[in-house]
Amino acid sequence: MKRRRPGRGHQWSTHREPEEGGLAAIELAVVLPLLIVVVFGAVELSIAYRRQHGLYAAANEGARAASDPQTTTVEVDRRVRSALRSVMDNGDIKNMTVTVTPDSNQPCDRQLPGTHVVVTVSAPHQLSVPLFENESLTLTGRGEFPCA
Repeated sequence: MKRRRPGRGHQWSTHREPEEGGLAAIELAVVLPLLIVVVFGAVELSIAYRRQHGLYAAANEGARAASDPQTTTVEVDRRVRSALRSVMDNGDIKNMTVTVTPDSNQPCDRQLPGTHVVVTVSAPHQLSVPLFENESLTLTGRGEFPCA
């Protein structure tokens, strides 16, 4: 009787039938495009979500700044755009719109108690997923703060 050496288990066979290689290529051809769409779609959606969250945070920063009665809408616009520098590139920052309500040069100057200032920031976003048509979206962030 032949003794087995310790530590040596079952030896796996690397022999394959010839048609199995072709089957694997067909499976790869079917699954790979789906995998690419899912991966790139997830990446694109996460980028859009990051930008959306950045717009929301910048709108809140603008609303907080606008709640001071001496702050002008130009200063609010500048604050919002500077808050977005880490999230968007300069071209996208130039294409966005900042809306301040109440619509006056100093939104919280001489306002009644309980008045809120609202800052809305909108920016275009291009959603690009392989094998699909590019989609244009408008991402919006909104911030609201009571006037001081």
